[in-house]
Amino acid sequence: MLLRAHALAAVATREPVFSHATAAALHGLPVHRGDDARVHTLELGPAPAPSRSDVVRHRHEVIASDITSVDALQATNIARTLFDVLCAERAETATAAMDAALRAVAWQGRGVYDRAAAAALVADVAGRIERAPGARGIRRARFVVSIADGRAQLPGESISRLWMQQLGATEPTLQHPVALGGGRWAFLDFAWPRLRRFGEFDGDGKYVDPAFTAGRSPRDVLREQRDRESRIVAATGWTPIRWGWERLASRPTFAAFLRAHALLR
Repeated sequence: MLLRAHALAAVATREPVFSHATAAALHGLPVHRGDDARVHTLELGPAPAPSRSDVVRHRHEVIASDITSVDALQATNIARTLFDVLCAERAETATAAMDAALRAVAWQGRGVYDRAAAAALVADVAGRIERAPGARGIRRARFVVSIADGRAQLPGESISRLWMQQLGATEPTLQHPVALGGGRWAFLDFAWPRLRRFGEFDGDGKYVDPAFTAGRSPRDVLREQRDRESRIVAATGWTPIRWGWERLASRPTFAAFLRAHALLR
């Protein structure tokens, strides 16, 4: 998508302003299961060009402060982009993008989450939603912004939490701290202390993405994950629950998985 955006900008007679999923990608947000096959732009001129199979041109009013420069391209700023994505994309895509944006501004590592920074971004996006009561997809946008949480590290964690909420599963705590001894801590993706269970989402990125592997081989990462899990179990006595994308193939599939672990009735 980013290559297509740069290619379009290179041949355009008028500098395009990228929006929606394309702007999200430019801002480094995931567009998981979203419309990443086409480039999205805003048409701000008096004679808008028509959309085509690979380019969607939107006619939306925006103020000058909603436009910024990203990677040498013009795009909607992060709050406007989130508003557009929350209204236009499915809830799974929207939740993953909103969570990632919050994480970028609020997550400081080792369990430190800047709630004030997160609240400021949520308030900006929520304000845009409230000022557009009749917009298409506004109910979904309102729901997604109400459950957004930047403590999610991966899209799979965001989608898992979204579906738990929609299914009425037992609510987890996120990034639950566990002391492992020797000054070491683990932060659990999901925890259900009363049920003495904890959950970890195993996305492919944990084993192949350089941002997570830090030069380690997939085998080394897997070994470290198993050692970490053993230490958590020893420290808490809780039962570990792991899942990956195969459990998120569909919401019914995930529901059956949650029921099997007594997290959903």
